[in-house]
Amino acid sequence: MARNNAIQIRRGADGSVPTGSMVAGEPLFSTDNAKFYIATDATTKSWIGATILDQDDLSGNSATSLATQQSIKAYVDAQVTAQDLDISADSGSNIAIDLDSEVMAVTGGEGIDTSISGNAITIAGEDASTSNKGVASFSSDNFAASSGVITVKDGGIANAELAGSIANAKLANSSTTVSDGSNSTAISLGSTMTFSGTSNEVTVAESSGTVTIGLPDDVTIAGDLTVSGDTVTTNVETVSIEDPLVSYANGNTGNAVDIGFYGKYRTNGTDLYLGLAWNADQTEFILFEGNQAAPTTTVNIAGTGYALSDLRLGAVHAATLDGGTY
Repeated sequence: MARNNAIQIRRGADGSVPTGSMVAGEPLFSTDNAKFYIATDATTKSWIGATILDQDDLSGNSATSLATQQSIKAYVDAQVTAQDLDISADSGSNIAIDLDSEVMAVTGGEGIDTSISGNAITIAGEDASTSNKGVASFSSDNFAASSGVITVKDGGIANAELAGSIANAKLANSSTTVSDGSNSTAISLGSTMTFSGTSNEVTVAESSGTVTIGLPDDVTIAGDLTVSGDTVTTNVETVSIEDPLVSYANGNTGNAVDIGFYGKYRTNGTDLYLGLAWNADQTEFILFEGNQAAPTTTVNIAGTGYALSDLRLGAVHAATLDGGTY
């Protein structure tokens, strides 16, 4: 049918849309991009509408067109389905969580708990125990903590807290050295140290951790025996001397001692002494008896009971008997 009437509104290129000389309610149309404006006053206008495109991939990328609801949904669904969340960890293979169909699980390990409340995921450490790793606290009596570093205080571990054993290799001194002054041997801690005696020379006995070193009842000395004391007491029944000549007064240098031997006997309950000695003062041998004082370095010829003893001989050979002069 032929068109008889036409109404045309004010129009032109969008870049030439009026910025003045308008009246409220006046329609305006941009012929180059199909924008439609309505003036609100002489200098102000509002864009009322735009071209509606049905493109599921929004490939037009227009700054002046609108998309249909179906196009928007199709585009969003395609983008979400194509996206995933890539996750990597210290161990194991990387994973990709499909944001449209998969659920990411946050699972705690030993000593770690996880929980969800609302939109928040909470990861918390469990308290440590003898059977479970976890968060532990340290007694300030034994340990010191600074900047995440835990150290044992000096003297922080008491003997009562050392319930187990410490390997010898962990000790600063893991062995002890035994020496006789010339030879040395290192013995590991925990090994057995043996003290050995020598038959007829040295005895060794151990009892309750005490080692006793002594002499046996019968002692044999392979070398020389030197006694640097003042008195040697021999409580034996028989003394056997191999040397045919016995030396007395070895330290005599000034003839201030009597040289000889003496013995003790008893008469009527009294201890008496007898002997044979060379008298340094009289330069002669004396055979004495009855002395109530034991000789020291000399025989006390003025002592109580002192008397010369008789001597009975079978014969006297090559001797001169001199009665002396007066």
